[in-house]
Amino acid sequence: MNKQRQLIYFRNYYWAFFNKQPEKVKGKIDQVLYLITVAEKIPRKFFDKIKGYDGLFEIRIKYSSNIYRIFCCFDEGNLVVLFNSFQKKTQKTPKKELAKAARIKDEYFEYKEERESEMKNVKTFDEHLNEQYGKIGTEKRTNFEIKAKAFAIGEILREARKEAKMTQEELARKTGTRKSFISRIENGHSDIQLSTLYRLVEIGFGKKVNLSIG
Repeated sequence: MNKQRQLIYFRNYYWAFFNKQPEKVKGKIDQVLYLITVAEKIPRKFFDKIKGYDGLFEIRIKYSSNIYRIFCCFDEGNLVVLFNSFQKKTQKTPKKELAKAARIKDEYFEYKEERESEMKNVKTFDEHLNEQYGKIGTEKRTNFEIKAKAFAIGEILREARKEAKMTQEELARKTGTRKSFISRIENGHSDIQLSTLYRLVEIGFGKKVNLSIG
């Protein structure tokens, strides 16, 4: 899948949260971050702008009954910088977490301006994946990539279906598949074949699938 964005982690604000999480939660978080790197249009259920805080965004993650938030901002177009994170206990986001995120955003841009030469030492998402799951080609990394891509494709197709104002049943009927199959794909529970992907996208939505190897 083509990369649409790059992710970096500023200082240790994010890791103070991530390292405390169970492995299954870490895996879910990394799947959502993977989706953010490859989706041309990120579904709002996972990524949205925070009102009243200029340039501040939140990444939304749900695992089981637990909800997590990661604050971030954009830099230089397609670069997403991750800040503090927390597990959400109530419907409203704590003001102290928002204030902290706004402060870290200012800190990041001040740091970049003063120490631009040191920015190359900031950890990237790709470097994190290498550390967490091993380099590309290893068994653990391959298993993560399969699950992450299935999750990303499912969410991208779900978003495209909603934009087309189609139900799962309507999409299944139009593409000669079953509603249960569409549901499994959208929930990341099916390893979709390329021919099926072409059918869903080109026949179902009238769009084109771009394929690249790299």
